[in-house]
Amino acid sequence: MRWQTEFLEKHTLLKSYPDNVQCVIDWLQQAFLHQTSPFCLAINGAQGSGKSTLSEYLKAYLESQDIATEIVSLDDFYLSKAQRAERATQYHPLFKVRGVPGTHDVSFAIEQVKRFKNCEDFILPRFNKATDEPYSSDDWLKCINRPKVLIFEGWCLGLMPQSTAQLDMPVNKLEATQDPNGMYRVRVNQFLSDDYQALFSLFDKLVFLNAQSFERVYSWRLQQEHQLINRAGTGMNDEEVTAFIQYFERLTRWGIESLSVHSDLHIKLDENRQFSVVS
Repeated sequence: MRWQTEFLEKHTLLKSYPDNVQCVIDWLQQAFLHQTSPFCLAINGAQGSGKSTLSEYLKAYLESQDIATEIVSLDDFYLSKAQRAERATQYHPLFKVRGVPGTHDVSFAIEQVKRFKNCEDFILPRFNKATDEPYSSDDWLKCINRPKVLIFEGWCLGLMPQSTAQLDMPVNKLEATQDPNGMYRVRVNQFLSDDYQALFSLFDKLVFLNAQSFERVYSWRLQQEHQLINRAGTGMNDEEVTAFIQYFERLTRWGIESLSVHSDLHIKLDENRQFSVVS
């Protein structure tokens, strides 16, 4: 099909990609079969799992079926440096670094998803990771075409909060040295318990791309940075990746452990990101 060929060329993907992800298309066709109201599809996947590429592919497929679709990432809702600095002062210094629950403008995300579901005009922000700041609001996407589907992708979507007992022990060096009393992880968990659950409740379906191990996620993130350096001449070195990914480790591991029972479609990924459906 022409749209598939154009997509593979644009994203420099292997010809086998459509066959790999066909299981998601098959499932989506059934999930969407009798849908008449606006449909919000969430895709959870760890860093490097391919959730952004899958989101783009699903959009291309849906639009080939004349179903208007938009995509937004949880990353697009990151707070500015100044806003994160406020959270760092109020709660814990580690909130300066974007990533965990508590570093996004979730109330704005909730408002926009509700507007989408109410068939109203809505806004999708965009975040510039190179500058670590949101793009100017002039560059945000004003959605006035009333799309039928909104694909919302992100690394922690659908996660339930952890128990008090789970928060007791640090999972890595970052937590052990910079959060020895657990105040940071308790606060992150509180954010996850509150506004984030309100956002997640607006999703009609949740797809979980299960990397199966955090070590694999770390390997994929290293690959991403090496490719970025080769392409753009800038990126994190291996030591910086090791430090950065520790912010995501606790909840990534928790997702691998828990999301299989909270998702509507559970896809296991092997080390080459090949999909297999878990029934």
